[in-house]
Amino acid sequence: MSAGMSAWAICRKDLLLWLRRPLMIAVSLAVPLSYTLVVFLGAAATSREPAAVVNLDHGPAGAALTRAIIRSGVFQVYVTSPAKARQMYDGMLAAAVITIPADMSRLVAEHRQAPVSVLDDNMNMDLEGDVHRAVPDAIVTYYASQGTRSPMRVTVAEHLLRGTDIQLYQYSVLPVIILIVTVTGLMTSGMSAATEFEQRTVKELLCAPIARGAIIAGKMAAGWVFTTGLAAAMLAAGDVTGFIHLHGRYWLTALTAITLSAAFAAGAGVAIGTWAQRKQPVTVAATIAAVQLFALSGGVGVIWFEPGWLQRIAAGDPLTYGIHALQEAVFYNSSAGFARDTAVLAVTAVLAATAGTLAMRREVRA
Repeated sequence: MSAGMSAWAICRKDLLLWLRRPLMIAVSLAVPLSYTLVVFLGAAATSREPAAVVNLDHGPAGAALTRAIIRSGVFQVYVTSPAKARQMYDGMLAAAVITIPADMSRLVAEHRQAPVSVLDDNMNMDLEGDVHRAVPDAIVTYYASQGTRSPMRVTVAEHLLRGTDIQLYQYSVLPVIILIVTVTGLMTSGMSAATEFEQRTVKELLCAPIARGAIIAGKMAAGWVFTTGLAAAMLAAGDVTGFIHLHGRYWLTALTAITLSAAFAAGAGVAIGTWAQRKQPVTVAATIAAVQLFALSGGVGVIWFEPGWLQRIAAGDPLTYGIHALQEAVFYNSSAGFARDTAVLAVTAVLAATAGTLAMRREVRA
């Protein structure tokens, strides 16, 4: 049998064995899917903070400011009474209570200062900062709505770098595809290699009339095929449901990022499985390695806004480039940095495959 046919036979056998283990597939997907849920809930909690608005003024100025706060879109606004607002605040149902004074219309007509009271929850600096920024935004909306009657002429000239606005949950959830690629690739290839040693079937492979290189290539190919197929299916599902919108050649860009990331994970998985030689350590090592690589790549945020030391670490993390290439293609229909991203992913995939090959050969010779 030729080396290619031998590698394909091993790959096919490993894929069939993996597909017959739904529990292991579920375990490999548990971490990224759990993270997806956490990110989705976190994004929902940090999008627009709930605020209670108490309008004590019965004139036009108070009504106009209330409408401006609602239209500004920076709060989930609940217009209510002082007692109800306090109840919401004490019960942590509102992050802030904005109180419009009873004499606001009179003070505005007299061109005098009309102080608006803000009671904000400083549970943490992020929440407090959001409230501090949002209240001025709402008041600016009020002044802008007054037109020529406004004592402040407010004009905001906004120039967006990108033509698409992406929701926080979308931006946070998309990198999970790379996390799934990493976890599944490490787990599939690692478990396959470890099982051969644990069940001592590796001796049968060595006695078979096939090249040693074909054994290693087949093991890596099984993890690569399964992982790439799973990630591609997730992309297709996201496009069908409207979560993402891929167009034309950017499908190729996204699939290239996934393919190279899967090759890196498959090679590293064979190395981990060969060194561990037992399934349980592979499960632990693969999960820890995937989560740490994902966290250090900026998968939990925007890496360029992270501390400098973390950015320097991320520069050597292949997942950084896989996530960047995927985000550019999926969200912005852009190939910015594609040459650099694919070059780094290709090099790390080769290095991982080399590590897996050397580990397998060393153990096989032993």
